[in-house]
Amino acid sequence: MRRLPLLATCLLAASGASAFQLAPVASPQERDIAEISGSWLNTLTIQAATWGVYSFGDPAHEELTNRIFGCGGSICSGAGANNVPVGVMAGVRWNDDPPFRLNASEAGGTRCKTQFTVRFQTQPYCWYQLFTDAEKKAAAGKRFDGRNSNLLYRTHFGDLQFLHAMASDGDSPQKTRESMIGWTKFNWLIIEGTYTRDTELDEVDFAPLNQVFSKSGWIVQDLYALGAPKLRREIKDIAFGSILHMLQDSFAEGHLDRQSPKSTTKCSLNGNTYAGPGFIMEFHSYPAQNHSLHAAADKSAAMTAHLQEEPNVVDFGKALRTAYESSTAWENVQPFFECVFALHPNVRQPSAGGGFQVVGR
Repeated sequence: MRRLPLLATCLLAASGASAFQLAPVASPQERDIAEISGSWLNTLTIQAATWGVYSFGDPAHEELTNRIFGCGGSICSGAGANNVPVGVMAGVRWNDDPPFRLNASEAGGTRCKTQFTVRFQTQPYCWYQLFTDAEKKAAAGKRFDGRNSNLLYRTHFGDLQFLHAMASDGDSPQKTRESMIGWTKFNWLIIEGTYTRDTELDEVDFAPLNQVFSKSGWIVQDLYALGAPKLRREIKDIAFGSILHMLQDSFAEGHLDRQSPKSTTKCSLNGNTYAGPGFIMEFHSYPAQNHSLHAAADKSAAMTAHLQEEPNVVDFGKALRTAYESSTAWENVQPFFECVFALHPNVRQPSAGGGFQVVGR
């Protein structure tokens, strides 16, 4: 009992960031299907860890996803908004909180339990320790990839930062966009059934996955439902949710710069034409940023300002939802993603981005 105030005090001093933010505690339906404990102790620990990690605590992703699924009121997050299928919301969470396990050497010096899957919801203090370790090492110049790192390190600070529409160290804007398109293809092929939950990941034609999972024996359900067997039947919804997360982040100012939309830019999908977004001018690099400034740009206030624009990310998400629900084939969806993630001809190389620099660096 006496450890909890100390835990909270320590966590309050920490920092971190990634993406439009997520509310930290899953809904009862999500906890059930993901087989997450709902005990008061676990919930309190999650809340304490939330205070120290900027990635969580604000329900911007939940609100955007609920609006994509038809919520039109003033309350589109929390207990009052349940428009989204549980599997889709699990997929939206996945980009920030992918499940993984550690071996004994990797868990050394932490409170991580190697016999259990690591997720923010299941081992919050372990997750917090790993996140802050990755943050410190990234600030010192360490690079994380499939040869030396777990999914948490890679998605937030390493070679999988494209999952948040950001550039990894050394990656060109063209490579970042290529990875984003590749990720949407991988997931859409799950949606249409080309890949199933039993597909081995080393059979998937996508280099970032091949790097870490080659010869691992992992299959798609291990990537998305490790430690949560009930989620296996929701694989297609999870894949769609992961796409939505990346799409949403591609409209967050802390992640990239977009040009103002031009009236002549149009994106087509299933015979419908939509006003296109602004071209991408620059992908930002998270390790180079001031993380508290990044977090401020990911909160609901910034999201609300974005939603005043036309078109906005909810418009594009609704178009994709229609394509998802109508089982549109990848070859008919691909041009839409290429349009939404289009680069400006004079796209700049990645940087912290204006207003997100670390003072003195």
